[in-house]
Amino acid sequence: MSAHKDAPASKSTARAAHSPLYIQVLSFCSGMSIMAVELCASRLVAPVFGTSTYVWTNIIGVIMIALSVGYMVGGRLADRHGDLRLLLKLLLGACAWLLLLPFAGPPLLRGLSGSLTGLNSSFSYIFTGSLLGIAVLFAAPVVVMGMTSPFLVRALSRQGAVGASAGRIFGISTIGSVLGTFLPVLVFIPKLGTGKTILVFAGVLLVVVALGFRRTSGALMGVAVAGSLFAPLPEARATPGRIYASDSEYQYIEVYDRGGMRFLTYNDALGFQTAISLNSPFTGLYYDYYALLPKLLDHPAQRALIIGLGGGVIANQYNFFHPGLQVDGVEIDPEVIQVARDYFMLNSATRTFAQDGRIFTGRAGDKYDIVIVDAYTQQIYVPFHLATQEFFGQVKGRLNAGGLVAMNVSAAREDAPLIEGICATLRTTFPHVYRMRIPGSNDNIVLASERAIDFALPAATYGEVMGPLAAQFNQGFREVTVSAARPLTDDWAPVEQMVDWELLARRARPAGVHGS
Repeated sequence: MSAHKDAPASKSTARAAHSPLYIQVLSFCSGMSIMAVELCASRLVAPVFGTSTYVWTNIIGVIMIALSVGYMVGGRLADRHGDLRLLLKLLLGACAWLLLLPFAGPPLLRGLSGSLTGLNSSFSYIFTGSLLGIAVLFAAPVVVMGMTSPFLVRALSRQGAVGASAGRIFGISTIGSVLGTFLPVLVFIPKLGTGKTILVFAGVLLVVVALGFRRTSGALMGVAVAGSLFAPLPEARATPGRIYASDSEYQYIEVYDRGGMRFLTYNDALGFQTAISLNSPFTGLYYDYYALLPKLLDHPAQRALIIGLGGGVIANQYNFFHPGLQVDGVEIDPEVIQVARDYFMLNSATRTFAQDGRIFTGRAGDKYDIVIVDAYTQQIYVPFHLATQEFFGQVKGRLNAGGLVAMNVSAAREDAPLIEGICATLRTTFPHVYRMRIPGSNDNIVLASERAIDFALPAATYGEVMGPLAAQFNQGFREVTVSAARPLTDDWAPVEQMVDWELLARRARPAGVHGS
């Protein structure tokens, strides 16, 4: 009786037998694909919901939950069936899902974004939208890929040495994950873009899975995947007036014209990073006030540094209104610098540095009379490491005596946590701190210096062109003498929470949008 029962099982086992080499290759490719998918998830979601900490929290959280479910379910299925053909069938479905993502993902995310317009804060919109989008697009295939290791451990353990088999599978899978971390970022995304990168890694896994059924099927799958790389992918966005769009190493970049203005945006649609007028050196926005800063110095301005160059609007205004002023611009993304030159007429006299602002100020180099900090991520958030005591200490070290630090802080309320925190932080480094809200906007200019600043200059001091701005400029600043806010440090700087919880409390649309 027992022999009769064992015979079919032996036949099934023989039919499904796979070599240890094949099992290890499948483990490697599965681990590689999981990490590649995770990294590509951030790029696929970025044009709609950005890449804030909340988005990354959702990506990591969804992937980890999906993997955990896959490990547990895969372990039970492996013990119950013990046949790799079941796993291979499930992986075929996961690969097919991933191959559809570059085509179906962007329209689905845009549709989801449109359905969430009733959410009244950047936190609820970004967190909820990205969580739903990531779960719908990536949870199912990652659950299946999480099943791989338990099945493969079970397959190898038939040869004995269960502990060694498990260690081998997880070690090989982790090595694949390492490769899946570096290759997309360093090679495929810059060369092929996000969509094609997903196709490449899903295609490699698909070919390996297909080889587990039959060698010829693997070859046919390889041809099909190669053909899919030439299929046109859907546009990430269709902004009216768009003249440029690109997926750089750092972010999704878009340039568009609207109402006589040209805009530069990164990653999402919650505002803009840079805006210029196509007909005037003035923009009607907070940028214009920076052009007045050299007049506040007690000596002729020689050098100015802009951290967060963006499209270069501030640099161009300095070159236009102060032709003797040497302007240096720091921008982390080299493609943005090129966009500034190609589409925003960045003056060739401006020296540019493709570096992080914190790294740039921390190194020895030229000293400046004016340092402007205008770096934002997702148009909403000041990068936390550019708003701390340690950072402002570095900036102070790059200032000439009597120099100025200026910073744009987007805050909807006078007592908003972010602007209160930044002013308190500057007060720990500079004895004199001033702030002014730009009329009709949520932008605030914060100034800091080691000396008291005289805002009582006559309009004629600024010249005929800039004179009309001077009255508002002279009367708008007030000195910050006392602040109960906690200074921001490298160890504690919850910038994103400060912005988002304020918006939630106000029950308003994203009022802290940079450039609004």
